[in-house]
Amino acid sequence: MRRFLRRSTVAESRPGTPSHLYNEEYFLTACEGYDIFEQEAAAGVSRRLAAALRLVEFEPGDRILDIGCGRGEAVLGCAQSGAMAYGVDYSADALRLAHQALRAEQKEPSRCICLAGADAKQLPFADASFDKLLMFDLVEHLYSWELPHALGEAWRVLSSHGQLIIHTAPNRWYYQFGYPLYRLFERSRGRRLPADPRSRFPFHHLHVNEQDVLGLRRSLRHAGFEPRVWLGIIEPPLGNEDSLALKALLRMLLEAYPFRWVFRNDIFAIACKRA
Repeated sequence: MRRFLRRSTVAESRPGTPSHLYNEEYFLTACEGYDIFEQEAAAGVSRRLAAALRLVEFEPGDRILDIGCGRGEAVLGCAQSGAMAYGVDYSADALRLAHQALRAEQKEPSRCICLAGADAKQLPFADASFDKLLMFDLVEHLYSWELPHALGEAWRVLSSHGQLIIHTAPNRWYYQFGYPLYRLFERSRGRRLPADPRSRFPFHHLHVNEQDVLGLRRSLRHAGFEPRVWLGIIEPPLGNEDSLALKALLRMLLEAYPFRWVFRNDIFAIACKRA
């Protein structure tokens, strides 16, 4: 285990978001998937997390690190697929909830799971320690001056044949261009939405670095990765009460240019180390 004890030396010039703001209230009332977590503990995952986990091509004996593991659902999912699963988070409340959920899900402690307190910018692992890295709903929480450090650390601890898998939301282009059009559409149906989409969600002030496809691709390339970045949509804006014709029209818009760039709100990426 000595190879997992090396720590990077990153000089921090500006502070990030204090870890105490990511408290139990955040993880149990606002952090995506909290309702499913409350009902089923780590056994259930949200549609967004399930979509991100489907991108992980599990291989026997994989060493996988979830950076910013939160409540631990992805860590457990990786372990259940036969991986050696590690999770780190700098929030004490996140790690406490993750430990509780993993204990509740497993009858006895698993040697395939390890949780630790750590900052994404200073990972306590040796070079090339992991076959796959997960950054699910983390990038948008890292300031622009933090993200290069975090991606640099990801590059350092990833093996030469490994993959970094990312999900981040919202798509900045949706908030800038798509949401105003969606707001007008909803207003025509008698539903008034706030001018600022961020005001619809609690704790949205913790999103300090929302991304678009080009910006995330550029950041990954600067960090030494060769990325594939694309847009998806996991939660369609229409509900069960809407007509089939309206849903069909929406599906057409989500596939057509330029609408697909501004109405899809989820950004995914798979990145490998550049040769």
